[in-house]
Amino acid sequence: MIIHKEMTRSNNERYVLREVINHKQISRSQISRNLHLNKVTVSQIVTKLIEHGLLVEVGAGESTLHGGRKPALLSLNPQFGYIININLGYRKLDFLTVSISGKRLAAKTIEVRNNQIISMLKLITAYIDKTKAKQPANLLAISFAIHGIVQADKILYSPFIDMAQQDLKELYTKLYQVPVFLENEANLTAIYERDFAKNFESNCNLISISIHKGIGAGIIMNGQLYTGRHGEAGEIGHTVTYKKIDNGLDLETKIENYCSEDAVIDHIKKRKKFEYVNIELVKEMYLNQDPIVVQIINEFCNYMSRIIYNVIVSFDPDKVILNANLLDKLPELKGKIIGNVHSLVSERTPIDVSRNARYSTLLGANALAVRKLLGLEDLAINFCS
Repeated sequence: MIIHKEMTRSNNERYVLREVINHKQISRSQISRNLHLNKVTVSQIVTKLIEHGLLVEVGAGESTLHGGRKPALLSLNPQFGYIININLGYRKLDFLTVSISGKRLAAKTIEVRNNQIISMLKLITAYIDKTKAKQPANLLAISFAIHGIVQADKILYSPFIDMAQQDLKELYTKLYQVPVFLENEANLTAIYERDFAKNFESNCNLISISIHKGIGAGIIMNGQLYTGRHGEAGEIGHTVTYKKIDNGLDLETKIENYCSEDAVIDHIKKRKKFEYVNIELVKEMYLNQDPIVVQIINEFCNYMSRIIYNVIVSFDPDKVILNANLLDKLPELKGKIIGNVHSLVSERTPIDVSRNARYSTLLGANALAVRKLLGLEDLAINFCS
């Protein structure tokens, strides 16, 4: 189902939708006051949006000091439809289905034996078909998180998945007749940090550093996502670094080969001579003060400090957010990293760890889809409940 363009054609309609999303439940009279629009105009817009099924009356608010009838409260209609958000990870697929009103309907992770896109497409299509059969509401959009370079909903490069020249937007638009959106995974974490912030700032400048199999940065400048001319802005994991090898020569390599989450696990596996290591085991060994693991984690903190320092002096952001399962499991590393950064730069730029490393990418994908569906890309929206 494609939302009709007429529904969101005017700025006033967009502003009304913004008020409803930002307040979750709000009366017509409060919208009128907030937007300085007359009540008749607001009432006409609301009536139109209710007729389309996008808004619904959910109850009564408080009456005024002068008494009188309590005003009806408005919210987005969860039965209007839902969005399926998909993270194409390394040998796994993460799914999150969310209603247009923000209610999480389902979440699932599927392990994939290889990184061939054809295998993944079969699993994705099966999941969408099963979801459509179960959900009474309409599928409104599909949103993909891509670990790679994306420009204009096209995957230009993916280091971990053999895309076999598949055009996901074209494929799934034809298959389901809904809008399909693609965006870089780190960029989506930045959208999440902007749109779900508790301390909401409409014109914030923030950098979200995503540390998983690789390292990427999502960049928000003046409240808007910045992706660069070719969609490559934020590929900080490709920064060249040098390390001395046994013969005394400098080895040129990417910094993410030393301090991505997968690099940490691979270094521990190699040094400990283990066949299998996961984040939970890393946490256990670190807390038990295993000397090899402690050394590797300390190196990770040192490298991350340098990356953050470079980001701060390059962009001078209002804040830096770190998104990593490793930091989620070992929150004490945050203090180490911040201490190292502050020893390098006098400016005390706030540095924090994401509140939701598990779902930030998928919720960012959902926020992107809602904004594009309703024509709200340029407005200050807060989805935080």
